[in-house]
Amino acid sequence: MSALTNTAAHPIAYFCAEFGIESELPFYAGGLGILAGDTLKQAADDGVHMVGVGLLYRGIGSVQRITETGRQYEVDAEFDPVSAGLEHIYHDEQPLFIGIKIADTKIWLRCWKKVISATVTLYLLDTETEQNLMHERNITHELYAGSQESQLKQQLLLGIGGARLLDKLGIIPRVYHLNEGRPSFLIWELIRQLRERQQLIYHAAWRIAKEKIVYTNHTLVAAGNNAYSPHLIRAFAQPYGELADGNTELLLYSGLSNQGDYFSNTIFSLNSSSKASGVSKNHTELSRQQWPEYHWESITNGVHFGTWQSRAIAAAQQDRQQLWQSHLQEKEALRAVVQERTGYSYDPNWLVVSWARRMAGYKRVDAVFADINRLSQILSNATRPVLLLVAGKAHIQDQAGKDTLQKIISYMQRELSGHALFVPDYNIALAQHLTRGSDVWLNTPEQGKEACGTSGIKALSNGVLQCTVADGWAAEVDWSGLGWELDSNEISQQIYSTLEEKIIPTYYERTNEEYPIKWVEMMQRSISAAEQFSAARMLREYQEKLYP
Repeated sequence: MSALTNTAAHPIAYFCAEFGIESELPFYAGGLGILAGDTLKQAADDGVHMVGVGLLYRGIGSVQRITETGRQYEVDAEFDPVSAGLEHIYHDEQPLFIGIKIADTKIWLRCWKKVISATVTLYLLDTETEQNLMHERNITHELYAGSQESQLKQQLLLGIGGARLLDKLGIIPRVYHLNEGRPSFLIWELIRQLRERQQLIYHAAWRIAKEKIVYTNHTLVAAGNNAYSPHLIRAFAQPYGELADGNTELLLYSGLSNQGDYFSNTIFSLNSSSKASGVSKNHTELSRQQWPEYHWESITNGVHFGTWQSRAIAAAQQDRQQLWQSHLQEKEALRAVVQERTGYSYDPNWLVVSWARRMAGYKRVDAVFADINRLSQILSNATRPVLLLVAGKAHIQDQAGKDTLQKIISYMQRELSGHALFVPDYNIALAQHLTRGSDVWLNTPEQGKEACGTSGIKALSNGVLQCTVADGWAAEVDWSGLGWELDSNEISQQIYSTLEEKIIPTYYERTNEEYPIKWVEMMQRSISAAEQFSAARMLREYQEKLYP
């Protein structure tokens, strides 16, 4: 690949299926989208030329609601792109539309943009346009929902449509960064451009296109590594068979399993990129073990401090008394938000322990509630009370996750009443308050399955102490004198004993001061430790290790 200087004409093209920029923009579902949003924000802060490329979802089913019996259901966000500050993209003084063929159907994409800074723009593709039939308009309405066919259509439109959009705008990226595998079909569009303009044979075009692509894997959990029927891929890929001189099988070959019984997005992404990265040292090592034939770089995720770290906390870090007062202010702000969302309040002077993330099975929220009698005794101690906050959404199609959530809420309504609350509709705004106003951040994944877990980093940056399984980013920290490490194999027992013997006594220990000295010292060390997990460091490592 020829070296291109990172400029407005040759930016980094960062493709992702979701982008978490603001709470009101329903383009994200979880940590992947938040990371993508943080990456764009950091590029803006650092003056790095970058374009984000994603899909414009309409917020269908994106808002979590809870029934009186604790059952999750979903409602649609009230979202209008123009009112939300997005702009149509114009080309030759006309609104720009991109046409993409899937099987025998041509689907049109309306093109939008959100300018983040002078050097960073987010481009979004949208099927809600009158050129499409009614059943085609809703392809991009909903994030990660619907049939395999619908999700595959989204991926084709993102990868091929996104690459075609940049080409139409005259943008020649220095590198295409696939943030997870869903945009990986963009290689087909790059091959088309190379064959058309340089008269290359398929394999030569494929090799050149591959050199322009890098890929970040975000999970080893099967649900996060999409696989499709080869027959479905084959049918949708027919319009692109001409790229391989009529041999559609060549297009599929680099994503097929050894037996040819399924098409793997992850394998296709690895075979279609020059480098791959993991999102923590642990995750990268496990990725190397699973896919040893590829070139892996380890780049631990980071968070955008401008979004997640409280300015008051950062300013007060060096003064223990001032830091504690700033922390109390953040605790009161969290209490007010919890009351607004739930109708219930609590004493913010209590020890506040929070568990907040997606309701995925491997994250094991149910481990916290394994012995409900013991947990009740811990939380409701009259002299050293504890409040437990839980937030997070189950995937719209995850009935097991919804069952777990309903069971947890029933405990909160009965045995844990007054000492545990579920806070609905976990979004960026709520996450900011939780990661600033909690005292303890509880993280309970199965060992080896938490690729990174950036919510804990956000809390760490605000002096919120960690009680965590040492997985993902947390495996890169020495927790002695900083937080509390949990044994993944005895997770429930570890949670209870750590609360009883270490966390609660340390928080409530008061000598001559009005604040717990040891606790605040741990807060100070936490804030310092968080600096190595900034998005600034992550973006710098992307440029040094991942981008050619």
